Amino acid sequence: MGVANPPGENYNYNGLYFKQSELEDIVQQRSLNDVPVKAEHSGADVGTVRSAFLDADGALRCVIDVPETSFQGTLVANLVRDGVAMDLSMGYSVDVQHSQDVNRPRKLTAGAKKTLEVSLVRKGARNGCHIVGFENRAGSVVWKDRAPRALNNGIFRRDFEHFFKPCNGKKK
Repeated sequence: MGVANPPGENYNYNGLYFKQSELEDIVQQRSLNDVPVKAEHSGADVGTVRSAFLDADGALRCVIDVPETSFQGTLVANLVRDGVAMDLSMGYSVDVQHSQDVNRPRKLTAGAKKTLEVSLVRKGARNGCHIVGFENRAGSVVWKDRAPRALNNGIFRRDFEHFFKPCNGKKK
């Protein structure tokens, strides 16, 4: 689990980053669910996003599943466990258009944004986009020190630990 995007920009923002209202739409429409997970924005898919929610600060958090059934999945999971790839980065497209107002100088406007993938990366482009919890080799959840107080004091930990356990409830 980690922060995929910091709190969004305000309503009047016209740019390439997500507005807070767009992050709210992502959560409401569940459009991040089942988005592929990659390593460093390239190569084969190594997993999928299972769910997303906004935290108390408005940051977009997601729960990621990286099955260790392939070489790539095992490699990426170990890069997270070993602390090498501890950031997240969202890959998305932005529909950029020229303004249509003929009475004003033409200007570029940012339109719809579509998330293409979420990547596990060594160093993300946006501040605060870190992995905050992962399953260790023994099958227990490890919560990173960078986790906000809400995760450290157990409020979310209890609610999200089931995402890290196999469906049959047995440890690996």
